[in-house]
Amino acid sequence: MKNICILGLGSIAHRVAVGIQAAKNAQLYAVCSRSRQKAREFAQRFSLPCFFDSMDAMLQDEKVDVIYICTPNSLHKAHILKCLAHDKHVICEKPMVLYTQDLVECFAMAKEKHRFLMEAHKCVFTPLNQKIHQMIHEGIIGKVHLIEAQDADDVWVQKKKVSSWHFEDEGGGCLYDIGVYPIAYSNFMAQSSIKQVQLMDQKMNERFTIHAQANILYENGIMAHIATSWVSKMENTAHIYGEKGSIHCHNFWKNTEAILMRDGKEEKIKVSMKSDFTGEVQHAIECIEKGFTESKVMGLEASRQILQVIKS
Repeated sequence: MKNICILGLGSIAHRVAVGIQAAKNAQLYAVCSRSRQKAREFAQRFSLPCFFDSMDAMLQDEKVDVIYICTPNSLHKAHILKCLAHDKHVICEKPMVLYTQDLVECFAMAKEKHRFLMEAHKCVFTPLNQKIHQMIHEGIIGKVHLIEAQDADDVWVQKKKVSSWHFEDEGGGCLYDIGVYPIAYSNFMAQSSIKQVQLMDQKMNERFTIHAQANILYENGIMAHIATSWVSKMENTAHIYGEKGSIHCHNFWKNTEAILMRDGKEEKIKVSMKSDFTGEVQHAIECIEKGFTESKVMGLEASRQILQVIKS
């Protein structure tokens, strides 16, 4: 059983907590926030053994095995390195860091300290997407030719309701916020490394991206088109087209149902799921138990290729 502490108690932390509590061999042991009141209230809500109001206090607790980082994007690198330096395993919310060289540095320290490090991409580990990935591998829809995935939100319209870091020059914008979902999904389903990327984006006052789309060509010949926006209404869908059929899913990063089209017939793909965050936590725990320092699914290379699209 691994004790997990959530660092940073923004709005996403509550959903992360639910996901951790549903994972096997994991216990939500504590939370950490600069606000003692927020940490106390969160701990009481989830009946946790303890809470921390400073990162140093959290890192000194030997009962903390794993730290799930939910702090602003621009702080991720510093927090990852500090947690690893104190011999803690780390799961870090997407995007893990903002630059490829930072990825290399963080994973190098994880290896040096013999601790596990993973970027949290729930859409890769949901039961539905794991099943679809396996179906593609088994050739259910034949050779895949095209993947389309998009995610849009009204964050820009509702900017007063979100954290200020969404609009920071470093780590802000829709690509880092929600654009990572279609990117991670396409990369995972393509089952191949990236050969070429063409990215077009629109920025607000030359600062952060508010609308973007990219064409991705993979080494195995699959092409993908991804789109994301804070200013345009889109259907948040994913489509995978193969020579024998296709798979279609709404809200692909958290859904439990998809549609398989094959031989002119429509079939439902259905799975059960307690939380869309449980899969990633469960995978991390299994890797830690095996003594891995990185995931074979979402390791250094997978994180690097997500940044490759964002930084193109």
